[in-house]
Amino acid sequence: FSPKMHPKPPAFFDLLHIPAMSACYSPNPNSATGFDLPVEFYTGRRRPEVWQRWLAWDPVNLLDTPAHQSALRHMKLLYLDCGRFDEYALQYGARIFSQKLTALGIAHHHEEFDGGHRHTQHRYDVSLAAISAAFAD
Repeated sequence: FSPKMHPKPPAFFDLLHIPAMSACYSPNPNSATGFDLPVEFYTGRRRPEVWQRWLAWDPVNLLDTPAHQSALRHMKLLYLDCGRFDEYALQYGARIFSQKLTALGIAHHHEEFDGGHRHTQHRYDVSLAAISAAFAD
């Protein structure tokens, strides 16, 4: 921690997302950066061979595997909440995920709230209460 650090604007963190996700979803120890980007740096054209590696970790796609279905069925609580105005459009993925869970008969709670991806502290009384209740059972 440095006392010279200042709070960063949202755009700073937006810049970090693609390299951080690339390090997780498409690591490449032989690359100068240690990862492969899912798009060509200069053109922004998608790189299908890298994108497929990302899709392998997509929660909606993981629901196609019996092992993941079983793991989710055994959870005490599967809680999804998302802002209707999420800056990364994650509400759409949450909706698809929830619909697929329902089709598979996997119990879950899906809720959308007025808001976005950031500044969600006002939701803690809802989400933490649900988590606490699940652990109490």
